[in-house]
Parts: sequence; structure tokens; C-alpha cells
Amino acid sequence: MKNKNHRPIISINPMKEKIYEFDSIFTTKSLSNLNKNSGFYISYIEHKDVIISQININSLTANLDEIDAIITQKAYEELDLDPNSEYTIKYIKQKDSDTSYTVFIVNNQNILNLYQNTIEKVNYIDCITIAPLLMESLYSENILSGSQTDCFIYFDENDAFLTIYNQGKYILSRSLARQSLGQINSKLCEMTGDKVQIADFLDELKTKGINTEQKDALNQVFDDAFYYVSDIINSVSKFQGLFIQNIYVTSCVGNIPGLAKFIQDRILINTSDFNFFNNIKSSNLDPSCLHILMTLYAKDYISSKIKLNFSPFLRPPIIYQRDGGIFLLIALSTLILSLSYPTYQLISGIYHTKLINDQNILISEQEIIVNNLENKLSKINYDIQVTKQSIYDQDQQLGLKKSLLNQIYSKKQDYPVKSIALYELSKELNALGVKTTNIKINDKTALINLVSNDDKKITQLITNIENLKSYKVSTKQIALTSNAQYDSNITVEIR
Repeated sequence: MKNKNHRPIISINPMKEKIYEFDSIFTTKSLSNLNKNSGFYISYIEHKDVIISQININSLTANLDEIDAIITQKAYEELDLDPNSEYTIKYIKQKDSDTSYTVFIVNNQNILNLYQNTIEKVNYIDCITIAPLLMESLYSENILSGSQTDCFIYFDENDAFLTIYNQGKYILSRSLARQSLGQINSKLCEMTGDKVQIADFLDELKTKGINTEQKDALNQVFDDAFYYVSDIINSVSKFQGLFIQNIYVTSCVGNIPGLAKFIQDRILINTSDFNFFNNIKSSNLDPSCLHILMTLYAKDYISSKIKLNFSPFLRPPIIYQRDGGIFLLIALSTLILSLSYPTYQLISGIYHTKLINDQNILISEQEIIVNNLENKLSKINYDIQVTKQSIYDQDQQLGLKKSLLNQIYSKKQDYPVKSIALYELSKELNALGVKTTNIKINDKTALINLVSNDDKKITQLITNIENLKSYKVSTKQIALTSNAQYDSNITVEIR
């Protein structure tokens, strides 16, 4: 019998629009047949879309909120982030260091663009991580022992990366986007003069792999790619003192025959395919194994919630943790107090009438106490003035930093509002079948280009959005285009 709190795990690859549900077994899903409220949704961002860097802070900084603020400020300053753009910034402390942090930065607009189609069908995504961090689940699930230093290499059609783990902990990762399978196919076509479609190249790579005994053009292209990989590994060994003992390699088409031997012959490090999940049998399961890694990552996240999460599409908190829920609790408490006050007044009146006679006897003694308290109060007032002056002096010194942090905090507060607005607007668009060619959100204004075969649908959509009370809609015209479609640019102000 399943636990009533049990939820299946749904893994989403937004780049290829592949979805799998894990509930004892893996099954293929589509956005249209998902149960939007019963599952735990997880996805990932490709390495090429993430800024990864190291930031050092003062060793005397101990408060977690202060560390978060300092890292955010340094990220904007040292990495030259655009102050007009919004970013999600996460970080982990580097091993054996109290002052150095690995920082992961994702542009929020890129997340909105990447998941625009997905979030129109799915209300929430509970966790979005980045590809290099998925390998951590191999250690938390005891698939790898974590006693050695391991290097993982993953090739995708438009992305590739290398990530290193030491004793089961993330150390670093490097983008190999110029060595992606798409780039390798392009270089191969240039060398041979043949025009090979990427789908055909991937299919041939999956079935035939690499023949290490031949000196063909494919081997030469991979030779160039792994010359760069070898430089990275040598640099890690030299500057971080880490001796890589194992290399594990795979791709979006699964393990490439001959690739592990090819790497081992050139880099001279024990190299293996991703053979961690051979016991999982499913004819429809994606060969890249990323969906399995996402599922393991989700299980760890659900049990501990200590992993990094870049999702802006989180479920709202339970009612007593929301602002509206807190208001209801306050209103209920106020009602109870208002009903109990008359009763309290009656009992209090009887009680205090008796006390008046007793207190008259103590008045003279209390006068002495009052005089002592007045003297203490004078000293307290003096101390308050001294403290106020000290606070004023410190406020002057921290003014510039406080201003910057307030700007960043304001952006973080406004961002969930934009996510909710995007969801509500998408819901109205879908209801009337009106299509969009572009959506752009700046501050509290959304600029949307609408296309429909019926101008009445556009008019009805504007009316529906106005009726939501949270938005003000304006448009200059609804124009008939040359292809018999109606086009209109509307401006939606988020109140």
C-alpha cells in the first residue's frame, strides 16, 4: 500500500520536450496527460546557460544572511552582471575553505524563455537544478563510493561539460560547448566535404561509435576535443592537487561505443561508460540517463531539501505561511478578543475595586520606588541618545552598500509576482486560443504581441484580463495582416 503522501517524480527536459514519470517504473509522458497537482516536477538547465565562478569573502563573516548579501553584491561587481537584469544566485562553500564559495548564476529571463511552453501546461516546477550537480546523486545513492576523485564528461547535441567530484563532493565544472556533438558534426562535415544531418550523425554515432584502430576524420575531430579536455585535467592536477582516478563518459544518445577506450588511450586515466543503470529496463527510456539522475536528485531534494534549486515556479506555501493566511489568522484572533473583552471588563472591574483599597496603603512606598525609577530612566534616556548617535554614524558608513542590497532585494521580491502574472496571462490566452509571438516583462509591465484569426477573440481576451482586477490593459489597434490574421500589441500593467 502506498503512503498517502507519496508523489510520483516527473522529470522534464525542456530543450527536447521529453518527459518521464517515475512511480516504481519509468513511463513516457506528455504535457497534455500529466496530473498537474499530484507529482513532484524536476528539470535542469544546461551548463552553457549557467555562469559558474569562485568568490572569496571576509573570514570574519559568520551570519548566513550577511554571507548571502555579500556574495550577491560581489557577484554583481566582480562578474560584471547587468544591474538591469534579474538573476538567481546560488552558492556552495568550497571544500576545506571558510572564505571561498563556488557561485552558480542563472539569468531569470532565460529561465522564463526556456520554460514558457512548459509552464503554460504545468502550474509548478518544484525543482530546477543545473546539469553538473546531477552527478551528486550517484554518491548519495551509494552508486559510487565517494572515496576517489572522479571526472564526468557529458556530450549533448548543443552542449557538453566536464565536472569533477572529490570524495563525493562537487569541486568544479568546465563548459565544453565547443566540443558538443553538434559542433563535432559541423567540424567533421568541413573536413570531409559531406553534408550530414545531425540526426543521422547521432544515429550513426550511437550504433557504430568510434573505431580506435582507424585514423579517420572522426577520430581526428575527437582527438582535438580531448586535447582540450586533457589540458583541463592537467590544470586541475597542477593547481588544485587533485589526482583524477576515474573518468566516466556518456552522451545524449547514451554510451558511444569505443569512446571510453579512445579517451583512456589518450589521457591515460581509467575511463568507463555510464553503466550505473543497466538494471533499469525500459524500451522507451531516454538513453542519456539524465532523467534517471534527475529522479535521484529529486528523491534527495524531497528528503533533505538541502540541494540547490533555481526554480521560480514554486508552489505557494500552505495557507498559514502566506500573507493572506496570516491576515485571516489575525482577523480571527481580533474577533475572539473583541468578544472576550466585555467579559474581561466585568471581572476586571470587580477585582480592581477591591484592589484600590489595598493599593492606597502602598502609595507612599511606591513613591520612593518611582523616584528611583525616574533616576534610572534618566540614565536610560542618556544611553539611548548615545546609541542613536552610534547607529547614525554606522548608517552613514553603510549607506552605499545598503542601497545596492535594497535594489537587489526589491528585484527578488518582485520576481515571484512576474511568475504568477505570466501564469495567469497564459491561462487566459489558452482559454480563447489566442497565440503570442512575443512576451516581454519589464518591471511591472508586460508587452505581448497577439495573433488570432478572429479580432473578437482579441477583444474578449483584453476584457477578461481587465476583469482579473490585478491588471490594466491598453492597445492602440487590432490590425488585419496580409495573411488574414489579426495582430495587436497590448500592454499589461501589473497593479
